[in-house]
Amino acid sequence: MTRQLATITAVAAVLPLVISASCPQGGGAAAAAFAASFTGAAPPQQYEQKLMLFGGPGHETYLGCLSCSEYATDSVFNPYGPFGSAYSATSIHNAYGEFGSAYSVYSACNSYASDPPVIVDQNGSFYGRLTLNFQHSQITSNSNLIRWVADVACN
Repeated sequence: MTRQLATITAVAAVLPLVISASCPQGGGAAAAAFAASFTGAAPPQQYEQKLMLFGGPGHETYLGCLSCSEYATDSVFNPYGPFGSAYSATSIHNAYGEFGSAYSVYSACNSYASDPPVIVDQNGSFYGRLTLNFQHSQITSNSNLIRWVADVACN
């Protein structure tokens, strides 16, 4: 429970910056409300841009929502859901899975991954790759998101 609280606190601190830097419409008040939803200060809200992860061969495997509340079933922040659990095959939090392993070519957590997950919105706009491979030409330009992956998701 302590680790979950630390994760939620870390995510709440980073997400306003992630949304502001990642979404074409920016973040502003929506980003602040989104972060507040993690701490219980405001109810989860819907946002214009749903940022999603896809991975695996041809990026056909849905890996969850990056801009959804921890209560959303498809959120990467929901520790009980298929995309936020450390035990799920479709989670970047699973250190033994294809998408969270330090060794898989499809993993966000492999510093040598050749085909890490892509970040896209519901319109198909590309926001880069979620990876710890700093040499990858398509790594997301959002340093806060990379820091979150290094500090929270891949631990």
